[in-house]
Formats: sequence, structure tokens, C-alpha cells
Amino acid sequence: MRAVRGLFLGLTLSFLNLAGAFLTLVALGGLGNWTNAQFIGMFGLLELASGIAFIVCPNIWRLPVAEANTSDRTDIQLAATTMLIPHWAASAKALAGIVLLAYAVISEGVGPGAPLVVVEAAMIVAGYLSLSLLFARLGVARPDLDVIQLVLKRPGKKDRELPGLSIGAMVVQMVLNIGAFPAVKVLPASVLFQPELAPSFALLAWTALVAGLLTAGAIIAWWGRIVWNAPREQQREAETAA
Repeated sequence: MRAVRGLFLGLTLSFLNLAGAFLTLVALGGLGNWTNAQFIGMFGLLELASGIAFIVCPNIWRLPVAEANTSDRTDIQLAATTMLIPHWAASAKALAGIVLLAYAVISEGVGPGAPLVVVEAAMIVAGYLSLSLLFARLGVARPDLDVIQLVLKRPGKKDRELPGLSIGAMVVQMVLNIGAFPAVKVLPASVLFQPELAPSFALLAWTALVAGLLTAGAIIAWWGRIVWNAPREQQREAETAA
């Protein structure tokens, strides 16, 4: 029942986000040359990619907090044993993306290049992960500037410390969540629809370039700290937070 409730909540949030995106774009002047179904398909593609990325992204976003919570003798590493702790609630977001893409396919049809949507989604996932890693590296380097700790004070009751938050992680999440707005305003619908669903070569090339640069930057930023097993203190902190 918990899994069902989580799935229902995740799907509901995705569709509420879609409705909010529609209302925001209407307020900003409309969808331009995008049809409603095309916008839903593009939104679904971003939801699918972000849902897959968010299965592990929370582990990345927490790295600066782990740096703040662990002792000076522990150097925070980009370790597989902590990065691969899954957050399955995000799979509901990915499922919602598939549903929205399916609606666009039914409305607009599919072209011979439709399977390239999978390639496009994979490159967007790589970009999401790499951008998160870059901001996390900055936060690990300066947790004193990046991590905030909120304390709830209530009269007559013991103060309650809330889990630490990374400012960089919040910035990344905001950027990823508003991606649909600039995409509709800047890009023509032909980058994803011909008019049937089929990513254009230009879209694939630019996505590959951006994802490649972000991935290279993330590898360079974390070079020397990429390991399989996390230090014991970091592993305990990650498992407790999960």
C-alpha cells in the first residue's frame, strides 16, 4: 500500500506540475508554435529524464551536507556505494513522463526517428547528473557557504533541528524543474516533432554537446575522489539519511 500511495502521489504531482506549466505559459503569452499535444510530449520527455535521474540525484545533492555532518578526518568521496542507493519514489515521475509521451504519440503520430527519443532522454539524464555533480563539488569544497541548517523553535518544547540543505542542490532542482519554459519559448516544435514524434538531428547534436561538456566537467571536478567504497563515516551518514 505504501508503494501504491507513493506512485499515486508521484503521478499526481507530475500532472499538477503540467497544469501549472500550462497556466504559466499562457500567462507568458502562450505556447507559440507548439500544439498542446506537442508541449505535453516535450514535458513528458523532461519528466521521464528527470524521473530517472532523480532516482540517484538525491544522493548527489546530499554530498555537501555529508561534508558538513562528518568529521574533518573524512574526505567526502564520489563513491558508488552511496551514489547507487536508489530513491524509487522518483520512478513515479518517470512513469508520468512515459504516459505524457504516449499521449503525444497518439495525438501526433510517430516518425522513423521516434526511437531516438530514448537516446535524447539518456543524454538529458547525463546532463542532469553532471550538473548536480558540479554543484555538489562546489558545496563539498565550501560547505560553510552552501549548507544551511534550520532549527524549529516552539514555546515550551525542545528545539527541533531539520535535516541540512544544500543551497546548490536547491538551485539545481529549480533549474531542472523550469526547463520546459525556456524550451517552449526558445525552440521551435520541429526540434521534437516533424510533425510526428521524432527528435531532430540538431536537437540530438546540441544535447550531446552540452551533456558531454557537463560530464567532462563533473569528471574533472571529482577527479581523485571517484571510488567504489565510501569511507565508513560517509557510508553511515548516507544510509542514515536514506
